Amino acid sequence: MGFKGHLYTSGKSRMQDIIGLRVVVYFPDDVDVLSTFFGCGDVVRQSIDNHDSSTFRPQRLNITRALPEAYVDDFRNALPPEYAQYIDSTYEIQIRTVFSEGWHEVEHDMRYKCKDDWAGYEGQSRVLNGIIAQLETSEWTMRSLFREMALENYIRGNFRAMLRNKMRIRLKSEDFSPRVNAYLNDHRETARRFLMSDRMVIILSLIIHKKEFPLTHDALLFLVNRIDLDDQSLRELEPDDLSTLIDEFIES
Repeated sequence: MGFKGHLYTSGKSRMQDIIGLRVVVYFPDDVDVLSTFFGCGDVVRQSIDNHDSSTFRPQRLNITRALPEAYVDDFRNALPPEYAQYIDSTYEIQIRTVFSEGWHEVEHDMRYKCKDDWAGYEGQSRVLNGIIAQLETSEWTMRSLFREMALENYIRGNFRAMLRNKMRIRLKSEDFSPRVNAYLNDHRETARRFLMSDRMVIILSLIIHKKEFPLTHDALLFLVNRIDLDDQSLRELEPDDLSTLIDEFIES
């Protein structure tokens, strides 16, 4: 039962991390997207650290959710009988960036599991915490770099790269179709409005809707147009099959 065993056996607390998921993303704003998504619905508890400007410590973003009712009985039947009464029917989601995840792995093995070795070494411990501060700064700098790249791509008329650097997701195509690319070259205002669109809204739409969506340059631009831009001339360029798919996706 570990060092919290007395809390469980006394009935003051229950174990809530028997099932755990760790989601690792590239950028800090991806963490914001997922915390918004997972922070809705059957949330039991959220652990989000808000540090002051002088604190060197990784931000904890853990969300504990209730298991869907359809899975509770199977979950409880699978638990060892001698421990079942101490375990809650919940699961925990931890959201980390790539840099933060790497630091956590090292810190967990080299400091957290051997705390006695670090007793009396406050300076060294602060240096280790300082590394996460450097990594966080690098994350924000990298995000700013891609935003700058997207703007520069727009200015130079490289709309393929503009979309990729704006959205920062893996796409299934190499470029826009010739007619869509020609349309953007002739309608730079539409490209500019895409550049100004809310990335979080678009990514959340891709996550929330149930139907699978093809992540091609054309399809993503058409979807953003439906959600935000409302360019009727651009909508007329949608192939019939893709137009139907977007309709079904939005309705899902």
